[in-house]
Amino acid sequence: MTQRTLFSRSHRSTQGQSAKALRHALAAAGVCLLSVASSATGLAAARPNPAISQATYQALFNQLSAEPLRYGGLASAHNRRILIGLHQTGTGTVAGEMMRLDSAMRPLDAGPVTGTLTAPGSAQLSHCHLKVTLSDRDITLDGPCSATLLSGALTTRPRPSQLWSQVTNFISPDTSVSQYWLSRDTWQAAVTPAAAP
Repeated sequence: MTQRTLFSRSHRSTQGQSAKALRHALAAAGVCLLSVASSATGLAAARPNPAISQATYQALFNQLSAEPLRYGGLASAHNRRILIGLHQTGTGTVAGEMMRLDSAMRPLDAGPVTGTLTAPGSAQLSHCHLKVTLSDRDITLDGPCSATLLSGALTTRPRPSQLWSQVTNFISPDTSVSQYWLSRDTWQAAVTPAAAP
């Protein structure tokens, strides 16, 4: 009887250790899945978007170029270009388009922009809050701006399409925050192709 009790106790402690090991393994698997999902998002963001045809790209570029408020920026990583064109839709509200290009001027991303921009015609700094909707993520631009400058904090939130990625993103949102600086003066540099090496 004593041996049976000892066996039962050791069996229970083994079950407790197994449950603890299983919890640790599940946590490690969750971390691995999150890192794979975030690296896949970053990888997808670096490739040219095949869904944007040359005709669509040209039409969007022409529309961006015709907007009254145009901002451009050059990203140091891989000589990428960012273009934003806006027009006023009401008192303090704006809408427009955003396009990100690679160094060869091929479109990587494009999407509509909506938000608020107080006193968009003024050269004085005010506050703006813009949301860019892309096929796989939302980008929020928030900070000081004027008719010639957009700057501040850039927050990226992916919108995963697969169910497991949606669950992991709900449990632990994959949000990245960085800074941006776009200006009217940089527009011309951003739309000029880089010289061949």
